[in-house]
Amino acid sequence: MSLNKTLNSQKTLQTNIGCFEYVKSLGEGGNSFVFHFKKGSMDFAIKFLKQKEESKLNRFKDEYFCAAQIPSQKNIARSYHFDNVALGDDDFCIIIMKYYDGTLKLEGNVAELNENERSRKTWELFVCLANGLNYLHSNQIIHRDIKPENIFFDSNSKQYVIGDLGIAHFSDDKFERESKTKPSERMANFGFSAPEQINSKGSVAASCDIYSLGQVLYWYLTGNTIRGLNMSPISNSNSPDELKYLELIIKKCLINEPSKRFQSVSEISEYVKELKAPKRHNYWPALHLFDDSIRRSMPKIRGYLETSDAKIINRFFSNFQENCDADDFWYMSVEGGDNTFTGIKHISDSNYLFCGLTEVNLSKLLVYRDSHYIYKNFFILLLEPSSPFELFDDKGNTVEREIGSECKLDYATLWNGRYIDSLEINNGYYEFQGEVLKVNRESFNDRMRHIEKYAYIIVPKGTATACMTDRTPTERFLERVVKAGAVEEDSLKTYMNETRAHHSSEITMYN
Repeated sequence: MSLNKTLNSQKTLQTNIGCFEYVKSLGEGGNSFVFHFKKGSMDFAIKFLKQKEESKLNRFKDEYFCAAQIPSQKNIARSYHFDNVALGDDDFCIIIMKYYDGTLKLEGNVAELNENERSRKTWELFVCLANGLNYLHSNQIIHRDIKPENIFFDSNSKQYVIGDLGIAHFSDDKFERESKTKPSERMANFGFSAPEQINSKGSVAASCDIYSLGQVLYWYLTGNTIRGLNMSPISNSNSPDELKYLELIIKKCLINEPSKRFQSVSEISEYVKELKAPKRHNYWPALHLFDDSIRRSMPKIRGYLETSDAKIINRFFSNFQENCDADDFWYMSVEGGDNTFTGIKHISDSNYLFCGLTEVNLSKLLVYRDSHYIYKNFFILLLEPSSPFELFDDKGNTVEREIGSECKLDYATLWNGRYIDSLEINNGYYEFQGEVLKVNRESFNDRMRHIEKYAYIIVPKGTATACMTDRTPTERFLERVVKAGAVEEDSLKTYMNETRAHHSSEITMYN
């Protein structure tokens, strides 16, 4: 009769520390079996091994007695008692352990969750496993069998714990052991173990567990394990930072050559600190390129310059686009806001496309250059009111429109060289002359126009206007520019005084 049937039929298990009530089987591994028992209101897991094969029995004893010699830790599964019991004609050694709510294998991976949830949950798992492995390694124990089946969840502490030290390596220098590993004995599982474990040629080292840590994290994120470094991307430039960090950590954990991996959990910890450390940004190359664009476009500029000359304006935009990276700049409007600058494109005459969305009617380009402190340089687009969009219906006819005097903005969608009502594409499809088209952002482009006077200021990142949380000084400055149609000396002086102390320290530390 199987052990499960025997326990199920007799319902209880008598041990040296009392009687336990059988509940169910939890699984098996190698020659050991694990079952769920209760003692009073408490739940326990009990692991059984037949007292037959000496080498496996000695490992079973080491699993309990060596681990019992180190203090308990929240990320290492707890064992309470070692005993011998007789069931029918067989004698068993048992280890009575804390009962956990399930394994990571049963919980499953997070591949189908959104990026924020995947990042959060995997980082929590990573911290728990790293803490557990660091504790084992600091006590000269190499687990050698880190896999989802051996990782449990403690619902009380909300922590993942590492269990099953059945094939762990306990240092001869620290532990008196019963078992000795034979050179030909394979101590690994193929899916999650390091290559040197599979080949049974490498020495036992912490880097084996670190490789398995990388495999477990990769499996948790993607549902797969890998060999080599042909990893599918885990993150992208828009992913949460912790997901980006995890990808870098996993890649280094999974290097086939043991010496090139992290050699300890402490190394991983230092690596994480470096990843999270604030990065100093060198703003100066972008500042100098911006200054060069101004001087090359307007050789006569002395401080402030304004122009409506299309030739000069287009020359400046051309030089700016050639010299500068839009990612190094930031813009703000009369109404404030925290805005990413993406560029300016000439449409026709005085009309330009600003940041891929807003069609602006440029009245003047206003440029300020400080010959001593180039981080104070900026330029302003001063706008005249644009005419409202001329819209066409689904038959190609002009739509009659009435725009109220209180309206400051007009919206439309540009498709096939004409403007249509944006409401026409809300359902993801557009019907034109009886043909239904699927809406995509390559063919259907949102557009906006200001139908009142307006202004935008563009500044390098790291400078005051881009750094200040209080936007009111810049808002007031732009309001005065719009009202005056120019940058007046008093308003410029006020703006400079109010923003003087707010430039990034990474810029001002060199002045």
